[in-house]
Amino acid sequence: MTLSWDNIVDALGGESVWRKSFGHELLTGRISQGSWRASLGWGVIDHIMKTTTIEPMMIRLSSDPIAYPGTYISTRIDGGDIVHRNWRYGAVIEYLRSGATLVANRADRIHVGPARLREEFEYFADDPAWVNCYACWTTKSAFGRHADGHATVIFQAEGSKRWRIWEGSGPDARLVEDADMRAGDVWHIPQGWDHEATGTGPSLHWTFGVHVSTPEDRARTALDAWSNRAGAGETRDDGAELDSLVTALASGVHRAREVRSAQSLERREGLSLPWSVENVPYTGTRLRWAARFPPLVEMGDELISIESLGVRLTVDGRLAPWVNEWSAGRSTLRDDAAGIPLTGTEIDSALGSLVRAGLLLVEQAE
Repeated sequence: MTLSWDNIVDALGGESVWRKSFGHELLTGRISQGSWRASLGWGVIDHIMKTTTIEPMMIRLSSDPIAYPGTYISTRIDGGDIVHRNWRYGAVIEYLRSGATLVANRADRIHVGPARLREEFEYFADDPAWVNCYACWTTKSAFGRHADGHATVIFQAEGSKRWRIWEGSGPDARLVEDADMRAGDVWHIPQGWDHEATGTGPSLHWTFGVHVSTPEDRARTALDAWSNRAGAGETRDDGAELDSLVTALASGVHRAREVRSAQSLERREGLSLPWSVENVPYTGTRLRWAARFPPLVEMGDELISIESLGVRLTVDGRLAPWVNEWSAGRSTLRDDAAGIPLTGTEIDSALGSLVRAGLLLVEQAE
């Protein structure tokens, strides 16, 4: 079984506990099976170290005293431009042996394992997320006691680490946890809570960060979208229209969230070639949304209206089982069409319209 974000949410108490407590309370849980090692184990950080182009600040060593990048990264310059970077592996190992922590910021940009989990997290939270990786081999603390400006989910993938967590921040904050995280443990720390992690030996853990949108954030995004709409510069009395919008926002925070998601210009990386260029059969492919967040979907008996990335499209209502899976952040196999009462030609035609509109990504199934 491959680790999914649903596994993490279930370990933290399930979706109802998550919706009630995320961002407000410390949540702890455990995933009993070692299903995560292909996605988040030692092999992943090994792969990252071997394949990264060592972009500045994406992979670094954190230590006290400071480990300067020039002492563990070799840079070749030609014509005034950096043409190659490489690790000084001897220096890297010495730093790690002396207590440095290896940090991979935005590891989801470098390896498919954390990237897939980050995408699932974004679809579940409906907010932007990212993934950082931390590996250490000694009993030192690389960062000391601190608080983050975002909510965090921590997953211990290898070894163990000692964590102390305070409710709130500062000298008056109350210590609420002082325990080891072991491989398979998953915790959630709310935004602004002090915490400190200390090594107990070889350890590899991942932090999934997310900026949780407040109702005010969503209302502001919707108002920005309204003010930048086509024809906004025309002279006319917009008071009634504005009053109507404000009333709609006040009556439904969920709708404001949908408006924000629909206006997002961010999408997942990738271009569906050759399907987006010519009519190629979708046999043997995997399908998923191109946007980072769920689209606006209105289900009808015969048609489904989909709005995302500035595009509005209608497709056959009998595609509802797949649309529901995509909107939950999951992918579907074209060859697994059980429950889709359409002919192969009708399915491929509907998929083609979504792909050419830039709403659906197609990948060769493994």
